[in-house]
Amino acid sequence: MWGRAQKRAFGSALIGMATVALMTGCTSSGNQARTQAASTQAPPPSSTTTQVSTTTASTLPEFVSKLYGFAVRVPQGWSTYDAEAPWGGKYIVGPGSTHFAALPDPGGTRTLMAAAATIPAGMPLADWQAAMVRGTPSVCSQSPSAETTTLGGEPALVWTVKCSDGFDGIQLAAVHGDRGYVFYLASTANDDAQDRQIFEGIRQTFRFTN
Repeated sequence: MWGRAQKRAFGSALIGMATVALMTGCTSSGNQARTQAASTQAPPPSSTTTQVSTTTASTLPEFVSKLYGFAVRVPQGWSTYDAEAPWGGKYIVGPGSTHFAALPDPGGTRTLMAAAATIPAGMPLADWQAAMVRGTPSVCSQSPSAETTTLGGEPALVWTVKCSDGFDGIQLAAVHGDRGYVFYLASTANDDAQDRQIFEGIRQTFRFTN
């Protein structure tokens, strides 16, 4: 789905990350300009396999992104790293990018990523989500509509992508203050149900810190 990424050390543990394709700035002209938000809420995660459940979230360590002003609870065994440089707000990129905060799982099959960029004052959520649709790599097909949900108490839109290189994704767009946020799970696990459960479990612990 995106450019080649080097293996990185996270804290005291060395986690081998799968190399992936990193898009370097090619505009996805073939992508749909905008998806239409559906009126239904995103389905809640299952209580059986979600790695961050509502009953255990408070006991898990919390990761704080100083650059992007948010915090989430980290599933057991997952690693974390914050972004090292501001994201440009145009292109969604993959694991290994220094512009995204990330939570990689121990097996290297899933990475939860997030970033934020300054947007024009008063920009509607639908416009920001449409920009993220355009910024998704052209090798990925995207669901024709987005579901309404929330991120840290703010309205959000969530949709899915499937990419020809084997990556699946769940992408979310939200607006908080003067920033547009993108929050997504990149996965090669080929398990849509569990991907959604993990994504929802982490999303529910998200909070803005500024």
